[in-house]
Order: sequence, then structure tokens, then C-alpha cells
Amino acid sequence: MASKISSTPDEIPQRKVPMDDVTIDAGMKKDLPEVHVAKKPSVMPVPKFYLPPKPMGYMAQNGRRAGLQMSDSFDDDDEFDDEFDDDDYSDDDEFFTATNMNPELFKALKGGNIAFIEKARDMESCHLFDTSPKLNTILHVAASSGHEKVVKVILETKGCQQLVMRKNSAGDLALHVAASAGHLPIVKLLLSASYQHLEESQCSFEPLKEQNKRGNTPLHLALINKYQEVTFKTKYNEVARFLVETEPVVTCSSINKENKSPLYMAAEAGDVELLEIMLNKFPCLQNVAGKSIVHPTISCAFTTKNIGIIDTVLRKMPHLITNQDITGMTPLSHAASIGFLDGVQCLLEKASDCGYKMDLNGFFPIHTASKKGHIEVIEFFLKQYPDMSELLNQNGQNILHVAAVSGKAKAVAYMLKRDNLEMLINEKDNYGNTPLHLASKERHPKVVSILTWDKRVSLKSLNNVSRTALDVAGDYSNVEFPSFREQLTRQALRYAGAPRAPRSTTSKNMPIMMPPLKLHNEDKYKDRAGTLLLVATLVATVTFAAAFTVPGGYNGSGGVATFREKQMFQVFVICNTIAMYSAIAVVVTLIWAQLGDLNLVIAAFKFAVPIFGLALTMVSVAFMVGNYLVLRNLNWLAYLVLIIGSFVHLTLLILFSPLCFPGSLHHRFLRYLLYYPFCLLIKVTRSDTDDRKEE
Repeated sequence: MASKISSTPDEIPQRKVPMDDVTIDAGMKKDLPEVHVAKKPSVMPVPKFYLPPKPMGYMAQNGRRAGLQMSDSFDDDDEFDDEFDDDDYSDDDEFFTATNMNPELFKALKGGNIAFIEKARDMESCHLFDTSPKLNTILHVAASSGHEKVVKVILETKGCQQLVMRKNSAGDLALHVAASAGHLPIVKLLLSASYQHLEESQCSFEPLKEQNKRGNTPLHLALINKYQEVTFKTKYNEVARFLVETEPVVTCSSINKENKSPLYMAAEAGDVELLEIMLNKFPCLQNVAGKSIVHPTISCAFTTKNIGIIDTVLRKMPHLITNQDITGMTPLSHAASIGFLDGVQCLLEKASDCGYKMDLNGFFPIHTASKKGHIEVIEFFLKQYPDMSELLNQNGQNILHVAAVSGKAKAVAYMLKRDNLEMLINEKDNYGNTPLHLASKERHPKVVSILTWDKRVSLKSLNNVSRTALDVAGDYSNVEFPSFREQLTRQALRYAGAPRAPRSTTSKNMPIMMPPLKLHNEDKYKDRAGTLLLVATLVATVTFAAAFTVPGGYNGSGGVATFREKQMFQVFVICNTIAMYSAIAVVVTLIWAQLGDLNLVIAAFKFAVPIFGLALTMVSVAFMVGNYLVLRNLNWLAYLVLIIGSFVHLTLLILFSPLCFPGSLHHRFLRYLLYYPFCLLIKVTRSDTDDRKEE
């Protein structure tokens, strides 16, 4: 069976498309370089030692293997189908043959060897139409390598000019590749050749609007690389500006698979210079495809402190001021969420009623500002529109509810100081929850503490299921071990004397107010008990050994401690004894707990943990005074040991003293005394949402 392989450029197939919609502006091509195509190149046989011929049917075979359509790569003659029938290559073949380019030719393209390319052109080698495994033509390879002269030689070769229409496996034209690499002279060459080929072949082809498989145009790729690169931004910027000026419509009409137009990408990246160029190319932008650009423009203006860019965008597209993004937020809500006060002022000046437009999440812009804790934005809203304090979200929550449930302590404190917001303090939402209920439910100890210090806050208020804030912070069963934030929240409520709801009331409403209790993992608590038991045993062992290896040793004859008359030694003995018996008490309690049920384990934990804390404290004190005894002749070192030990003990005392008062503090003096240690404990444990990064 004989087959014929195309060996001349004239036999390379072309896509013939009616030229009904093609409009070419001469002004778009006036600055593009002119490409001359050789009409009658010399014909010479190709020496075997120069570019070795490929086996018969090579291009057809590899075209099938790479998944190419025959009409896109080869002649449409049926002899290919006759020569290579589908039955000859079944799905059970164990090999896969990809397309490949002649190695010497590929090296010449990568290295910019013009002489080699010209010699291959003069010989009309069929290898000029080879493709790499990714279906890159010689024009793709030369464009990506940045060899302008090589690209020009290829385009001046008869038949190779139509390679400007060929796409690789990613759907990229050579123009895409050149733009992605930031080679402006090559972009101009390819664009000029594309327009010339468009006129000659009567094909409907707009190179700057062509999209690859990801939906990216050449301008998309130039911008993607510009905003990713750090050192070569200038060359990508030049390419992007040239493409925008050549085909301005692409900036807003072409969107990729991420639904982003080049206009959106420039706004998202904060590229003010290019964004202004894009916007000034249009007298009016009413139909911009893809995502709304107002939201990234606001972020751009906030980052660059350039409020004028918002004016420019809204002057061109005033209808976008009420558009919602994919999260359902309006531009005003977006500005409020990032705390952009100037942006909020600008948007309200252009459309004052947009502050009363609810987002898809059921929030008004002032609720969004409260959720993020932006006090300046909240203050501006209330100053310009005082009745915004009455706005409720879809759950019937006011701005104080939202700030409390979000853990924004500073925003809550600000609202409590405003007399005109007093009606919000005990207002209930659709579920009967006050701001204190919500802060307690979400375990925000700092917010709970701030609310409980305000005398206007009702600690006895019941929600729709007859639960107080303390009930919401933790149920009656106490079956599960609470988290530290939960413990701090409960402690803040107990200090203020917050009551629980009457038993009869809670029992009556139990089926409504509480979900079914979870099955608790008993092994989890027994593992904790086992760990604590092991450490307590080690403490008991250490203190037992210390009792017989006292500092200073014993007198040689009577076996009496050498430092028995020293006060510090007596302190050592007392502390070591307390630590010893405390550790033994913990060990006995936990061994006993292992024999009972889960409730017994938890009860044992509540007893053992503070006793074990006492044991550790006494061990550390014994260590401190023991070191002092043996170093007493070196005063500076002995006193340094005492100072370090005392500092550590004092720090631990300040931090954990708020947890040592389980009941309510009826004397306000004690609350003042424990206020700062409590705030310090919140700060150290990062239980304050204002100080934690938003997820």
C-alpha cells in the first residue's frame, strides 16, 4: 500500500471559513512590521545526511496517536484512511507514539540558528511542518524562544505563513505563546502576518480574540505572567499595552474559564495605570462580560489609596454600583467589609440608597461593617443615616447582635458607649437571643466580659427556649470536657452573677431547646486520666527520692540533715511533703476512677486537676529553695535563682487566678482585681477574635 506525504508547503491544508464578519481596520496594522512571503522558492532535493526523512505514514500515525483531527494536520485525501485503518491500531496496543519534531531542527529553533532554518526552507523540507509532542509548530517554538529573526524567516517561507492559525495541544496560537513569553517584536510580527493571511485566504479569523482551552486570549496570558512575575514585569506590560491599544474590545468582551476579563484582571491586581488605559479606550462601557469589576476596583483603590479609580469606573459603568459579586455582596458592602471609609463615602455620594440594599446573605452594608469590626465605617453610616441602627438582617439581628456573634469586642464596646444605641443592648432576634446570648453561644469571652460589665445588660433575659446566657454557654449535664474558650466564657458570666434558668422551665422546654445528646467517647477521657496518672506517679517518685537526697546531704555519724536548722531547708521539706502527698492523692483518685463509669472519670478529673496543680507548684518551689541552699555562698547566683522562680510563679498566678474562683464575685472589688488578669489570659490564649486572623 502506497501513501503520499505532503512535502511542499502548498499541500498543507487550510480552513476555509466565510468572511462575512471580518472587518480589518487599516489603522490597526499601520505600525505592524511588513512580512514578505517568497513566491517561488528554489526547489532542491533534501540530502539524506541533512534532515533524515521519516518513515512512510509517520505524520498520519502520530497524528492519530496524539488525538489530532486529520483535517487539522494532514491532507484530507482518503488514502490516509486506507493506509492506516483503525483496525491496525487497537486500544489494546501497549505503546503510544507521540508526535515529535526533527531534533536538529528543534535545536536550531531553540538556539536561533537562522542559517539552518534558511537552508531547510530553501530545500522545502517537509520537516518544517513537524510538531512537537505538545503539537507546537516551528512557529510556536521560535516564538517562545524569542528569536525574532527566526520567526521572520519562517513567516517569509511560502506555506508557513498559515502556521499563524495552527494551535498546539493547549489551544495556543503562536501569538499566544509570544504574548505569554513577553516578546513584543514577535507579537507584532505574528499579528502582521495574521492580518496578511486573513486578507489572502479569506478566513474568518481574529487573532487577538482567539482563546485557548482555558479561555485565555493573548492579552489574558500577558496579564497573567505580568502579575506573577517579579523581575520581568516591564516586558509584559509593554505587550499588554500594545494589545489593549490594538484591540480594545478584548479588554472587556473576552472572558476566560474563570469568568475573568482582562479588565477584571487589571482591577484585581491593582494595576491602576493599565486599568485607566483600558477604561479610557471606551466612551461608555455598558456591557462588560464576566465578573463585575467594581469590587476588585474598590480593593485596588483601597490598596493604592487612589479613590479616583472608582470615579473613573463608575463614570463609565454607573449601572454597576448595585451589582452583586459571586458572594452576593454589593460594592458598598464590599467596601464596608474591607474597612475602606473613603470608598464607602464615594459610593454613598453616587447612590445614597445603596446603603439600604440587602445582600444575598441577608446583611445590609452596616451589618457587614459590624461583622468585620470596622468602627470608623459604622460611625460614618450612623452619622449620615441614623436610622440605619434599626436595620435588621434576615435573622432579625441588629448591628450589636452581629458584632457580638462575630466576637468584635472593640465594636461592641463602641456601640455600648453610644447613648442613641441603648435600645439595641437587650433587643432580641427572631430566636429571642440578645447580643449576650449570641456572644455566649459563640464562646467569645472578651465580648461577654464587656457586656456583663455594663449594668444595662440583662443577665436574666430568656430566649425563645427559656435559656439564659449562662445556659447557652454550657448545658446542665457537663458531660463533655469544655474547651478553654468555653471555660473563660462561663467564668466571665459567673463573675457577673449571671443566673441559670429555673430547672422547671428548662426541663419543660428541653425537647425544643437542645439537640439530642451525642454519644461520648469514654475511651477519650480514660486516656486523659491515664496520662495524668502517669505524670502524677512521676511527681510522687521524684518527691520521694528528694526526701532522702536532701540539699547538703546528712551528717556523717547521726544521719541528720546538714541544713536542718536553715529556714529555707524547712521550706524545702514542707513543699516536698505537700507535693508528695498531693501526687499520691491524684494517683489514688485516678486509679479509683478507672474502675467506674464516665461520670466518675469526669468527677475524678475535676478533683485531681487542681490537686495536681498544687503538687507541681510545690515541686517547683522545693526546687527553687533547694538550689538557693546549695548556692548560698554565691549570693548573686542564689538570688538570681530566687528571682527567676518567683517571677515564673507570679506570672502563673496572675494568668490562672481567674480560673480559681468558680462562683460569682459578689464584691465588685474582686471583679476589678481579677479584670486585668482575665484580659491578660484572653490575650495570651488568643481567645479574642479581634486579634485572630479571619479565616
